[in-house]
Amino acid sequence: MTGKQHQKHEQKARQAQVKAQINRDKARSKLLRQREKLARRRARNRRQSEVRRGNQSKAQHDTQSETQRGTQSKSQRDNETGGTKNPTAHSTLPPQKTNAENAVRNSHSTVPELPKYSSVPARERLYGLRLHRETTASEDKSVTVAVTRAPKAERQRGGADE
Repeated sequence: MTGKQHQKHEQKARQAQVKAQINRDKARSKLLRQREKLARRRARNRRQSEVRRGNQSKAQHDTQSETQRGTQSKSQRDNETGGTKNPTAHSTLPPQKTNAENAVRNSHSTVPELPKYSSVPARERLYGLRLHRETTASEDKSVTVAVTRAPKAERQRGGADE
């Protein structure tokens, strides 16, 4: 390399380093903004769920104290309150349904009824409503279902009530 080429190469390398630093700084600031926004949204959600649960007085107290605090940073607020409360105590997921409700949902099996390249039919698989009907059947029917559905090895050993 000649002197001029070497200079140009070094200049491009410096420019690449500066550009990389700028991009890193932009990404960091973007992540910080996202985290702050998420923290605000979670705090709002916690307050709303507390109000829904009937803890109105606590939520009102939190709202008043938050407006009094103004624009303090999170670390300053944490130092004043003695640390953060458990952030995982508030779930953003909807409440889980009961097993019976989940069983009634539209469910389907992706397993074919007749296995490919086989002349033997596949064993019956229970999903959705059929599973719900089988599991909520009367006690005597569920015993017979358990006997007929017992694994082959268990039937050979005589482990199922026959």
